Amino acid sequence: MRKNTPQITLSGSKMSARGLEQRAFQDRSVRKSRNADVSGVIEEEFGKYLIKAGVLSGDSVARAFPKPPAKTQTMIADAVGETPALAIEALKEILEERDRKRSGQRRLEGNSGTLVPSEREYAEALRQIRLTPAQVRLLKALTIAGKDGLTIGNLSQAAGYKSREASIKVFKKIGLLIAEYLELDLPEAGSAQNDGAAQVLAFSHIESDDEPATWIMHQELRGAVRSVL
Repeated sequence: MRKNTPQITLSGSKMSARGLEQRAFQDRSVRKSRNADVSGVIEEEFGKYLIKAGVLSGDSVARAFPKPPAKTQTMIADAVGETPALAIEALKEILEERDRKRSGQRRLEGNSGTLVPSEREYAEALRQIRLTPAQVRLLKALTIAGKDGLTIGNLSQAAGYKSREASIKVFKKIGLLIAEYLELDLPEAGSAQNDGAAQVLAFSHIESDDEPATWIMHQELRGAVRSVL
């Protein structure tokens, strides 16, 4: 085991007394950053994250942010080490653990066999991806429909699209944006009902062969839309 293992923290996690002291240091670091002497700043992409590391007021600090073109630069996690390189190494470990834990907690949707992200994951994605007003209207319309869902035709009307094809295209585009941000594995595209990008947002329900499919948004995404949009 390496001596003097760097301390690491993760936004939103429970912390020990030692972790609270570390958080206090980093809060002070943020307040001082405008006037502090930051030397040798390193930027490195790591999966969907952008890591920035350097010596801040005499301490080696590494911080992870959403990678561009994310909408905001909210810090996701951070670490402190003896050198910027060690701080980056520790931060990568906590980010990998973060992603492993999230993947293991995703719910299996029985209707489609899709692994559904948590409400927290959806909320983070919605805060970071860039949505057009039309895309926001579509998400809100499907959220308001709740468990009853909407057919593509009804969804087109509610979101203000003139054609089913346009609403389907936008529907899939939102799914792709969320999947890309959360690094979700999508199955190969098949029919409209089996399209992996669409199933990131909802699952389809077919009452009978004579009726069009009804799309029902995942409850986790409904909660995220209400809290973010």
